[in-house]
Amino acid sequence: MKYIKLIAFLMVLSSLCVLLLSGANLLYTKASNIFNVRLYRVILDMFKINYRQINGSSDNGREISKIFLENFEVKSIGDKTYYIKKDSGIIVFKTSGPGLWSTIEVLIGVYPDFEKLYGIRILSQAETPGLGGRISEESFQNRFNNVPIKPELRIVKFASAPNEVDAITGASKTSKALEVIINRGIKEAEHAFKEISG
Repeated sequence: MKYIKLIAFLMVLSSLCVLLLSGANLLYTKASNIFNVRLYRVILDMFKINYRQINGSSDNGREISKIFLENFEVKSIGDKTYYIKKDSGIIVFKTSGPGLWSTIEVLIGVYPDFEKLYGIRILSQAETPGLGGRISEESFQNRFNNVPIKPELRIVKFASAPNEVDAITGASKTSKALEVIINRGIKEAEHAFKEISG
């Protein structure tokens, strides 16, 4: 009798654990889908691909995912995910690194020959508002459109070379950190793609 109670208790406990783990997995999957849709929106905006419905709504995650997957191939290499524009081969990926006060997460688009940036978008940062925080401004991010990245990208006070971009005045440390993050991310992506192609 004693063993029957113990076995019943263990079966109930195991069932509860399975239910809890299944629920946690379901919540994780749902949260992951929400983050993916947010990322897809940023990438579609970067490429000026319209994903809004006729009524102006952009809340339909399923529709956004469908439009995204019509235009991009998703490729995992190692622990990184890359999004490749189907008609141009432009490679888009996330990278991050330390800024002056926070981790800066950057979305980078680069042409398949790794000679030129398509553009960048700042996904998250908590740098000084009005100074380093200006890296999130679209006008700053647009400075990176079609900039050569060989020998490497430079963010400097007064840009004069093709591979240079004007830094934000008063935010030299954030600008330098962003330069390091972008160049490191590009090198890692270029290395990953060379490995799988050759």
